[in-house]
Formats: sequence, C-alpha cells, structure tokens
Amino acid sequence: MIQSDDDSLRLALAEVRDLQRTVVVLRSELETSHQERQHAVQDALSFAHSEITQLRDTIAALRTSLEKLTQQKIDALQQAGTVHHAEVALLHETIRALRDALEARA
Repeated sequence: MIQSDDDSLRLALAEVRDLQRTVVVLRSELETSHQERQHAVQDALSFAHSEITQLRDTIAALRTSLEKLTQQKIDALQQAGTVHHAEVALLHETIRALRDALEARA
C-alpha cells in the first residue's frame, strides 16, 4: 500500500509538473498573442492616420483648385462684361455719328 501511495504521489507530482509546464507555455502564447494584437492595432492606427492625412491634403488641394477656378471664372465674366460695355459704347458712338451725318445731309 505504501508503494501504491508512492506511485500515486509520483504520478500526481508528474501531472502537477506537466500542468505547470502547460501553464507556462500557455502564458507565453497568450503574451505573444497580446503583443501581436497590439502590433496589429498600432499598424491599423498608423495606416488610418496616414490615410486621414492624405485625404486632408487631397481635400485642401481640391479646395484650392476649386477656388482658383471660381476666381478665374469671375475674372473671365468681368472681362467679358467690360468688353461688352466697351462694344456697346462703341456702337452708340457709331449710331450717333451716323445720325449726325444723316441729319447734316438733310
């Protein structure tokens, strides 16, 4: 019976050692998994930040381009208006001159 108790004790101790080794291995795997997850999160955050920065830069460039085009359009309209007014004034002068010439003949 003592030998049986000794065998049982040895088996129990062996099982305890195996379980302790398993705990150590599982703890190590858990820490590795946690580190990998943290690294993946950092990579995702870095990528997202980079993409946000790129999108902001694109928006700023597009806004600047739109403002430039809008100003060019305004300038072109003003120039066309100036040319139109000058042409109308020239036509009025021509009409007056022709009217004066007709009245002078009559």
